[in-house]
Amino acid sequence: MAGLTDIMETALRGLASQRIAMDVAGNNITNATTPGYSRQRVELTPTPALQQGSVMVGTGVEATGVQRIRDQFLDQQVRSTSDALNYAQSQQTIFSQIESIVNEPSDSGISANLDSFFNAFQALSLHPEDSTARYTVQQQGKLVAQSFNQLHNGIDQLHTDIGTDIQAKVTRVNQLTSEIADLNGKIVAAGAGGLDTSVLKDQRDLHVEELSTLAKINVSDEAGGSEVVMIGGTVIASRSGSMQLQAVKSSTGIDIYSADQSQKVNVKSGQLGGELDAYNTTIPGYLTQLDTTAKTLIDRVNQIHSAAYGSGTPPSTGNNFFSGTDASSIALDSHVASDITNIAVSGNGSIGDNSAALAISGVRDEKLLNNGSTSIGDYYNGLVNQIGTDVKQSGDVATTQNLLYTQLSGQRDAVSGVSIDEEMTMMLQYQRVFDASSRIINSVDQMYQTLITMVS
Repeated sequence: MAGLTDIMETALRGLASQRIAMDVAGNNITNATTPGYSRQRVELTPTPALQQGSVMVGTGVEATGVQRIRDQFLDQQVRSTSDALNYAQSQQTIFSQIESIVNEPSDSGISANLDSFFNAFQALSLHPEDSTARYTVQQQGKLVAQSFNQLHNGIDQLHTDIGTDIQAKVTRVNQLTSEIADLNGKIVAAGAGGLDTSVLKDQRDLHVEELSTLAKINVSDEAGGSEVVMIGGTVIASRSGSMQLQAVKSSTGIDIYSADQSQKVNVKSGQLGGELDAYNTTIPGYLTQLDTTAKTLIDRVNQIHSAAYGSGTPPSTGNNFFSGTDASSIALDSHVASDITNIAVSGNGSIGDNSAALAISGVRDEKLLNNGSTSIGDYYNGLVNQIGTDVKQSGDVATTQNLLYTQLSGQRDAVSGVSIDEEMTMMLQYQRVFDASSRIINSVDQMYQTLITMVS
């Protein structure tokens, strides 16, 4: 009888273990579309064999746990590719917005307005006493100044908007690190109590992956299932808590510090890294080139204009054509804006002399920049070309990184994601084993009945 009881217990263990396996498979299927869910597998372990006479006989199987299927190497590769992809996409978005603001080539851009401005002075040199030609010069000068103002203001506004977005992203980093630290504590506590931590770890992985889109992070394991998350070598989340960050603005840009400003955090890559690079380096560089273009135009035209003469009686002199010092402040000088006779044409004050107008129209071809190798128009076009190059390069990098990210994500999903077909196949297998275990029980029951009949 003891032998039949052992067979019955073996079958019962088979029923219990396959029921648990079915539960796990069903949980996988229902979570197939749940973001961040990791496929689970029941761990089935043979129970110790028993000696029956001179033979060791197995006693079946038991479910000893549920394993969460993850590949840490693939997780790290996906995170690393994610921060590089988001950095490139962030840069591409910013450069594309700047390219739209610049809007070159166009009939209303700085390049076209510069040409029209110099052409207007050339036309005035042919008709130095013509009031219509003077009016055209005045209006073209105003358009040049306004186009510089608009472009500078547009880029500067984008610069301000990026600064605001950096603040928002730092706030999100703080939210994520707080949640990661909180989940670390829950995972350690649950693990110590013998509870399943799969759901908690899936939630933590979702937060860690989102964090990797914002900045380049390093993740390492701690005792008890906790993880240490670092940015630029600084621990920002662990089982002991999280470090809150803040964006600190200064005259040189924005830097990321700990909340008490005792520690600078070196943020690289990710959306936050891309915006910081654009805010601190790229956009100020563009604005410097734009301001240099405007200042060179202002200084050179004023140098010629202030030494020349208008058409009044007596002819005015000593007037600048432009006011201001850079692209944001350039404007028509008040004397020129209020009276077209103050526009200087003559170099010596005599009627009919056009040397000043010719000299100003010739500024177009003067090599005034880059150590006397580049004209004003070519210098500005160099800025436009640089922006176009930056757009293309960031787009190429984003495309490459997206292909790599897609490939690695696919490999990770093949390991951790749920395949409905595979789960259905496993369920059929569990069902067959369950049915077979049931038949063993039926067979043992019949054997019992036979023995009872014999005894009776």
